[in-house]
Amino acid sequence: MKGRILVVDDEKDMLMLLDRIISEDTHYETVTENNPKKALEIFKKEDFDLVMTDLKMPGMSGINLMEKIREIRSDVSVIILTAFATIETAVEATQKGAVDYLTKPFRRERLLVTLDKAMKWQHVIRENKRLHCALDKKNDLSIIGSTAAMATVFDRIRKAAPTNGTVLITGPTGTGKELVARAVHQNSNRRSKKLVTINCTAILENMIESELFGHVKGAFTGAATDKKGLVEAADGGTLFLDEIGDLKPGLQTRILRLLQEGEYRPVGSVVTKKADLRFIAATNKNLEQAIRENTFREDLFYRLNVIRLEIPPLKDRAEDIPLLCHHFFNKYCVLNGKTIKGIAPSAIQALTARQFPGNIRELENIIERGIIFCAGDTLTLSDLGLSSPGENLVSGLSPWVNSKASTINFKDAKEESLRFFHEHYVRTLLKENNGNISKAAQIAGIQRQYLHRLMKDSNIAADEFRGGKYTP
Repeated sequence: MKGRILVVDDEKDMLMLLDRIISEDTHYETVTENNPKKALEIFKKEDFDLVMTDLKMPGMSGINLMEKIREIRSDVSVIILTAFATIETAVEATQKGAVDYLTKPFRRERLLVTLDKAMKWQHVIRENKRLHCALDKKNDLSIIGSTAAMATVFDRIRKAAPTNGTVLITGPTGTGKELVARAVHQNSNRRSKKLVTINCTAILENMIESELFGHVKGAFTGAATDKKGLVEAADGGTLFLDEIGDLKPGLQTRILRLLQEGEYRPVGSVVTKKADLRFIAATNKNLEQAIRENTFREDLFYRLNVIRLEIPPLKDRAEDIPLLCHHFFNKYCVLNGKTIKGIAPSAIQALTARQFPGNIRELENIIERGIIFCAGDTLTLSDLGLSSPGENLVSGLSPWVNSKASTINFKDAKEESLRFFHEHYVRTLLKENNGNISKAAQIAGIQRQYLHRLMKDSNIAADEFRGGKYTP
């Protein structure tokens, strides 16, 4: 993680020590200054992720410097250093915005841990701010997406919406087909009228005809009065037939007539009624395949397939996952009365690396669950119930270790198991990322050079992944 740190201390020896430790043990860039007033001027001109300042300094205290710095940029992280440790100063520093508090003399390890924690927190703040800004700029269709695939969908929605053309929305379950249908209706000339949704799988087969077209009194047992159907309720507006691929053949004929003629008959009636409707249909099934299998009418398919909107699965638009995470994070924090500050970068990384067979609906459920169980100020991997990248990729120890567990010593077993883990971890990571070493290293949280070394140690050749679009 790259970052810039402004270090302020009136003792030059302390500045040199801090600069040396940070330079030797991290890859952060440091700027040092022994005059707090000059440090403030530097901060005004340059961009820093973190400020580390001494508490007691001539001319301006560390707390005063922090207050002035946070007036300039309220989201910057500040660590207070002092040799005059008291409970009161610690409380005051944290109450006024310091992310941590270190006492001189400090242990090198303690300093590095504190720096790492503060920089990770700063990354959370900046990432959430970036995502918040991106959400504020979301498109007029109220659909979240910034990838090229979604840009194509948005363009087709905007062109199709003002017309009366029938729209067929296809795509896997959980991709947001109903949201797309609503966007089409809301941007159409019928937006002042109703959008009536019919889930073709949710209504009982012996009831769906009555639900759609209504019925007259006495049409069947229990029909004590006339009843208007959903088609009549949608008159002048939009009728959305969700999961139309599951519609039974008999009803497909009735829907076809409605599409062709704009006519229907309530159950038990001899009177034909007219309906002025815009039709939108959606399915997760392959209708062309269903036609070949004689489970879907070809003529109905061609009536529906005027304007086709294909919604990509989430795995094909992984760049949208951080935006969607932030959207659902905000939504469920409000719904559950939570004041969580942000999502940990490791959680975003893990979510971005997932395949999501349940698509956006699965991601939303994961975020909602995480918000409910989160007890801290940051949503983490453990809150989401996810493994860190690479975890659970290997079930058990090396087969060699398992077969000889009672005869080999601990050191040999450990070395063999570690070798086994490295090999399987690297192979799985590269396979899931189509051989892209840079992306795999980023997800694993390691340097590319180290990943190359692991590949070499495990005798994993780069050529193995060239067929899978290997990327060095």
